[in-house]
Amino acid sequence: MLDKNLLARVGLKLGHYTDLLNITGLSVFIAELGAHIGIDVRGSSSGTLNTGVYEAKSAGRLVHAVLLTGGSLFGLESAFGIMNHLEENGIGSSTRAGVVPLITGAVIFDLPVGNGKVRPTRENGYQAAKSASSSEYDQGCVGCGTGATVGKWAAGTPMKGGFGIGASMIDEILVAAFVVTNAVGDVVNPKTAEFYSECGKQELITRSVHPDYKRLNGLIASSMIAPSNTTLAVVATNMSLHKTQLMKVAELAHDGMARAIHPIHTSLDGDVIFALSSLSGQRKDVSYMSDLTCIDLVGLAASDAIVKAINNSVSYATAIEGFPSYK
Repeated sequence: MLDKNLLARVGLKLGHYTDLLNITGLSVFIAELGAHIGIDVRGSSSGTLNTGVYEAKSAGRLVHAVLLTGGSLFGLESAFGIMNHLEENGIGSSTRAGVVPLITGAVIFDLPVGNGKVRPTRENGYQAAKSASSSEYDQGCVGCGTGATVGKWAAGTPMKGGFGIGASMIDEILVAAFVVTNAVGDVVNPKTAEFYSECGKQELITRSVHPDYKRLNGLIASSMIAPSNTTLAVVATNMSLHKTQLMKVAELAHDGMARAIHPIHTSLDGDVIFALSSLSGQRKDVSYMSDLTCIDLVGLAASDAIVKAINNSVSYATAIEGFPSYK
């Protein structure tokens, strides 16, 4: 059972826009006082918004909203609706010209599974931000997870993905993970029907798929699936960490994706993790630990939480045409 105070403990509000008819949606995480952020991009086909501002050498330090959206790059239009809502409520960075909300995010490619001409809009972003709360814990086909799918490589088993939540604690360290699983790889082992994170056995399965591809077995960079995949995650901790520390946490959290999805971080994926330490969360200070120990423990907890969230994203999902549910 998820702790119903989980979002409040890590200082976030979560809002969704879900379009079950057209099979797309978006999810937005809001840190009203701002949050320190670190980002790690591992997939080679990512679509992102404003991530360069938070690179190691860049000046960006705080963020007020993180957007995960369907609709591919078209879905980034929804970011402006989120910004409008934040500005109206005085949430953002103070400047001489007024409040400017700081936002980043990433997209999944869900256009082929529903109505590819309908994507999240500015109005949908505003709606999701307005509805955001610390009591939103729906999982499965909700928000950005509405059009998420997995098992799309040549040796995979097509299955519905979705939006999942997981959490882990080590002593006073709490990490919450929120994942949209839209991977080219499988979460469930096709041979055993067990979650990879529980049974392992991630051997490379090769299978010829067409005479034209005699030299290419298993994972194939075919135009049919590229670049229609991406696993996105937001991990948030109650620890007081700054940008460079959170970049390391995001890096370590990717281990959770590797434990739960096979294959992962391919040329056909756009995997991104956003690690947050909100100024309105608990902001625990564990001075009895060294900084390096704390960062590694937060990263370890984040990796475990990612595994739980990925498995939940598939467990709670419901079927759509061409992609049966795990249920």
